[in-house]
Amino acid sequence: MLTKFGEILLKTAMIVFLSWLATPAQAEQASLSYDQFFLRHSATMMLIDPDTGSILDANNAAADFYGFDQDTLRRMSIQNINQLTAEQVEAERQLAKAEHRNFFIFRHKLADGSVRSVEVHSTPVDYNGRKALLSVVHDISDDRQREQELWHYKNRLEEMVDSKSAELSSAYNARNQWMLGLVGTLGLSLVVVSFLLLERHTAHKRLRSSEQRLREIIFGTNVGTWECNVQTGEVVYNERWAEILGYSLAELQPVSRQTWYRLTHPDDVEKSEQKLAEVFSGAREAYDNEIRMRHKEGRWVWVLDRGRVVEWTKDGKPLRMSGTHSDITRLKKTEEAVRRLAMTDHLTGLSNRAHFSQSLAENVAIADRDNRKFALMMLDLDTFKPVNDSHGHPVGDALLQAVASTIKRCTREGDVVTRIGGDEFAVIIGDYAEEKDVLACATRIYREVSRPMEIKGKDINISISIGVSFYPDDADDAKSLITHADQAMYEAKKSGANVLTYEAYRMRVAS
Repeated sequence: MLTKFGEILLKTAMIVFLSWLATPAQAEQASLSYDQFFLRHSATMMLIDPDTGSILDANNAAADFYGFDQDTLRRMSIQNINQLTAEQVEAERQLAKAEHRNFFIFRHKLADGSVRSVEVHSTPVDYNGRKALLSVVHDISDDRQREQELWHYKNRLEEMVDSKSAELSSAYNARNQWMLGLVGTLGLSLVVVSFLLLERHTAHKRLRSSEQRLREIIFGTNVGTWECNVQTGEVVYNERWAEILGYSLAELQPVSRQTWYRLTHPDDVEKSEQKLAEVFSGAREAYDNEIRMRHKEGRWVWVLDRGRVVEWTKDGKPLRMSGTHSDITRLKKTEEAVRRLAMTDHLTGLSNRAHFSQSLAENVAIADRDNRKFALMMLDLDTFKPVNDSHGHPVGDALLQAVASTIKRCTREGDVVTRIGGDEFAVIIGDYAEEKDVLACATRIYREVSRPMEIKGKDINISISIGVSFYPDDADDAKSLITHADQAMYEAKKSGANVLTYEAYRMRVAS
């Protein structure tokens, strides 16, 4: 005998398969069958894209159950409905696999905001030439409610038995002639009590099993957990929370809210406090923040800190909050490597144009804020094209690499050296003592680049022209600063001056 869900899945698969093999007339009839079966079936059913989670189709029963019309459901994703996080969904899938279940238990949110416990049976089908999951959804919220009511009923029954036993005991002491009835009643009571004790033992086993599954889920997701009494500052951490920072939980005892403050980077504490205040005021539904925490070895560990208020006081103040810590250090290092790669010139290893623009804007902002100065050099090789044409691109590329290394060697560690493109370079020099120091640096670059070089067995002689402008003396914005440095550079190239400031360029133009 097939289960109700088995019949649904089998019929749907047959309809899809027959539609694929059918003639046009038969296909039309199969489409009608699909309409009659899927769309009008009383069971809540949806077709879901397994890759994106998009809802491809939903029947009338799904629209009635979720409170959305079918067109709205078809524009939604299953993630809009499922209240479990991606980690919780994966944990439920692993639990179903371990328990040999062919269904999943999720929490789905309806249009009216209520959340229902549902049992979801899914099977892969071919839908309009693409793979889809046919999901049959069964509302088990009432079953869960009945379990709760049964538990309360059993408790009331225990109280009734205790009360009845007391009454019978009193009757026994008062009147011996009721002994036979009392013995019978006590016997019946013992049977009931035995039954209740057995049920209580079974419920206790279920509770322990649920707690064990929860521990396994937490262990599987490899996260640290924390619980905090917002009003008193009392905090409970699990062992994994301490392990992320290289400690055992015993080493951190006694733990409190101050433990978190002591280990968290000062810059991140302020940001966390701001986000927590938004949660406590109701502006945010949940707390979510990336913070740095000091490892036992002295290094910083990146942690994704998440939490929710799980209990409020009667006057609307946050009482208890629970959350998790996840180690995201490796992810942050990957992000930094990608960011660094995106800001680096692939040929020379210098910063690229994107990083140059960002650094120039940052230097302008710092100079305006702190009333400071900085200088910009624009550099261009004078005879690069003939060298490239005569000896080929491999020699040209090697020459650019050598020039980049020379410029880098002639500047300071904090200066930003950039290959703008082709044979053009730029240097941002911040926090210099006097303008003569900048000119000395430019002259040193010109002298070193102009020395004869051997590149891939070729003797190369090349020169470079350099234009210099100063902020804010020569310009009041980044664009003008670049323009003025370029003008000085081209004048230096044209006149053979080699190194020229924008002020000298203006004097030449004026004369």
